[in-house]
Amino acid sequence: MKMIKVTRKKKFAGAVMPYWIICQESKNDLMSRLELKGDACEMSEAGFPLPRIDIQELDRIGTRIMNGQTIELELADDILTLFVSTMDGFFSDEINIDEYISMGKSVVINTKGGFKDLSHPVIE
Repeated sequence: MKMIKVTRKKKFAGAVMPYWIICQESKNDLMSRLELKGDACEMSEAGFPLPRIDIQELDRIGTRIMNGQTIELELADDILTLFVSTMDGFFSDEINIDEYISMGKSVVINTKGGFKDLSHPVIE
């Protein structure tokens, strides 16, 4: 087993929107299984995200993290990657967990966008 600490920076943009930390399935596998294209979900004319993933699916494969929260995850040794999703299916880049652990780094999630663009997670 391995442990990794994940912190979501406190930001005004997307403050009430939960994110999900996904490491049970690679991003490519999830996108193939759900037939998704690209990391971003589309935006309506009113500026709201158009959901492309079900919250129940996110709860099944991921761990919910709220604005300003820190979570320590205990993962099986065969889990290699991690990425983050919004409740609508806007994905961050995927990182290699072992690289972060070997460097002694924790994962920090930031929020980009807002106002003109959709708020979305970015791993620093």
